[in-house]
Amino acid sequence: GIRPDDFYPTGHGLSSGGETEVHRVELPVSITEPLGNETLVFAEFNGADWVSRMLNPKPLKAGDRIGMSFDLSRAHLFSAETGKSLRN
Repeated sequence: GIRPDDFYPTGHGLSSGGETEVHRVELPVSITEPLGNETLVFAEFNGADWVSRMLNPKPLKAGDRIGMSFDLSRAHLFSAETGKSLRN
């Protein structure tokens, strides 16, 4: 899994800093939830909606495509069989 703070609209989020392995994809927006100084953006990725945080939000609507960035070094990996974390 990737936390919303680590999966962000390109140019509208905070990178995790330090050693990073940032990847970028373009995804369709499913829905947005404005929260004042930030907006939660739900975007379809591999058949599921992923939530991200957009700082300094810009107007988006369902169906818009948006570049999303995520840092694999911040990902949390789990066993499909046991559900346990694969990190020590």
